Amino acid sequence: MSDNKEATTYAGKVIIGLTGNIATGKSAVMRLAHDHGALTIDADKIVHELMDNDATMQAAIAVAFGSEVRREDGRIDRKKLGEIAFADPTALQDLEAMIHPAVGKEVDSRILASKQNIIFIEAIKLLEGNIRDICHQIWVTRCSPQRQLERLRVCRGMETEVAAVRIKAQPPQEEKVAQSDVLIDTNGLMKDTEAQFDIAWARLPDPTMAEPMTRLPLPDESEKNGSKPLTARPTSPKAAPPKKVESEAPPPRLQPSDRPEDLQVRRARPSDIPSILLLIQKATDGKVQMKRSDLLLALSDRGYFIGQVGAEISTVIGYNIDSQVARIDEIYIYPLEMATQTGKAVLEDIEISAASHMGQIMVAFLPQDTPDAIRDMFMAEDYVPMPFDEMARGWQLAIEESQPEGTDYLVRLLRDTRAG
Repeated sequence: MSDNKEATTYAGKVIIGLTGNIATGKSAVMRLAHDHGALTIDADKIVHELMDNDATMQAAIAVAFGSEVRREDGRIDRKKLGEIAFADPTALQDLEAMIHPAVGKEVDSRILASKQNIIFIEAIKLLEGNIRDICHQIWVTRCSPQRQLERLRVCRGMETEVAAVRIKAQPPQEEKVAQSDVLIDTNGLMKDTEAQFDIAWARLPDPTMAEPMTRLPLPDESEKNGSKPLTARPTSPKAAPPKKVESEAPPPRLQPSDRPEDLQVRRARPSDIPSILLLIQKATDGKVQMKRSDLLLALSDRGYFIGQVGAEISTVIGYNIDSQVARIDEIYIYPLEMATQTGKAVLEDIEISAASHMGQIMVAFLPQDTPDAIRDMFMAEDYVPMPFDEMARGWQLAIEESQPEGTDYLVRLLRDTRAG
């Protein structure tokens, strides 16, 4: 067991990541891998186990999505939760942000404990998380939408309308196919799928010769790495114990304010990349040049919230949350007068997301040349300067580790956990 704790790689193992949209034949491929002697890990089943047995996860989901998604015995009613999450892309993203770290921890444990040298990990969201980083190959299953619908109706007993919503809620299959090393088409008979599998299996790397993949980071690993020295530091983290601020934190928002019908806030998708790049160019007068590949990678690492009126995107804000501290470090608004409309709406939705993840504070890192209109937007939403020595120790560490150089910060309290 001690060796497992000290391991930094998955040496001597070939790891295959298997993904594909719902009802495209992933389970069939996993059965074939199991029959060939591989260790098979179903990340989605791990999610179900967490929802059935992990009291902390159950409580967090109930807080974020409502008590009605929790059964009397504490387990999560996945059907009710699915009706909420699959009907709202933002809710689905929030749910994934809650469960992915715990899933990664369990995957890591099973890999280290396994004796098999070939491992298949199935995850419908494989490409969006960090599990893909430990895979030697990415396998993708594909079939026609008509076959997906048929399988959901016949094999899972779904109503046609419900099945159609599940299929529509996922990204186009082409996005996964484009990133595959091995593509298995499951439109045909089972023997056709088996033939494709056998060819791909025969071409797997030799586990004794394969590159050892770096171990998955555990959820609390970032807290053990220590802080990075940055030039724009307000004061030393070794200052006097934090003092209680007399003013109370404004209550976290539970729902957005009234908005025009044509104003929409949502998570960014890969299909938004051209529009986002254009907005960044306009908002920074061409000073920030970002490549499509860089933005695509960024989309997989953090949440980008988009604010638009009609089809016109005018606000993009990058946000992530870790250790109960939410951070905003990318703000692009054009034209600036939209800060009071789409900018305000995006901040509200980010706050709601952070509160649902049990966030304590939100920190906005603003470059020192940030336009007054954007600073005023944050101040209007109760973001204020907070002396560093009045912060809880965990907040100080979070700012130390993530504050970009040349930025100031404003803080919005969600839950004040400091001692009096």
